Amino acid sequence: MKPIHIRDYDLLVIGECFVEFRCDGDIIHSETFEKGIGGADLVVAAAASRLGSGVQMVSAVARDSFHTFIRERLLSQGINIDHVVTSKGYNGIYFSSTRHPDVREYLIHHPGNASKNIIPSMIYDDLIENCKIVYASSELQSVSKAARHTIFKAFHFAHSNDIMVAYDPNLRLQRWSLDDAKECLWGVLPLLDVIFTSAPEETKALFGYERPLDVIGFLWDRGVHIVVVKTGPDGCLVGYDGKIEEFPHQTSTDAVENRTLIGSAFNGGFLHCIARGFDPFTAARFANGVALYKGIKSGGIDSLPTTDDLQMS
Repeated sequence: MKPIHIRDYDLLVIGECFVEFRCDGDIIHSETFEKGIGGADLVVAAAASRLGSGVQMVSAVARDSFHTFIRERLLSQGINIDHVVTSKGYNGIYFSSTRHPDVREYLIHHPGNASKNIIPSMIYDDLIENCKIVYASSELQSVSKAARHTIFKAFHFAHSNDIMVAYDPNLRLQRWSLDDAKECLWGVLPLLDVIFTSAPEETKALFGYERPLDVIGFLWDRGVHIVVVKTGPDGCLVGYDGKIEEFPHQTSTDAVENRTLIGSAFNGGFLHCIARGFDPFTAARFANGVALYKGIKSGGIDSLPTTDDLQMS
């Protein structure tokens, strides 16, 4: 096992790649879209990488018309793609709009099947040992049983070797049932060091609690060391080492144009700070700034900030 200070990567993200089409009006009526790449897990990876973390990704990209485009865009963000395999099938596509920023219009039009090729054999000891943090979310777990086993294998090996494990339940009931989401969550819960969850709807559905304080206590009792409860426009609460602190969103004279995937931008900023040795409370304050920047700038992964952007803002 490499000592933590000489590992090559701060963050390993296991997740799905999508092609993203963005517009300013209603999706159904818009005739002009801006093309990019996205997905909840990919945005976590890109956010951390743009801030200066060493990030590698385990994923699959189908050899369709978007194959080269996705790979080039991943590389442009500084993400290592040595473990992004090429597969048959089609890449997922989604459409998003800035038309109603407070509601967030985010439609997955074509889930694709490339991510069904993310399988447990892609996970091996040296891959996990060479990073500080392993991250995944339920977005990939919802794809297939093989994807669920892949995440469990990575989390179990990391947990057994004192490598930090981070997870976002990211409940999306349009993708699978609540029972399946709970089963996958409870399967990995004993392995987690960090969990990002959202109140009140998600926490109520998954844990039976709406109040962030109750959620933090519930998850502490189950061994999760760092609990981050995101509360939408109100910011977040963080529970760590017996302490709980609230972090309201920073105020800005600029309006938030698009809330699509700003929660994933928050996760990437938070894990970037943790990998740099900062405490979770400092990480939450910084991550709020990352999310705010993404929301104001709107756009795709190129709207995620660098460290210089945050110093200037």
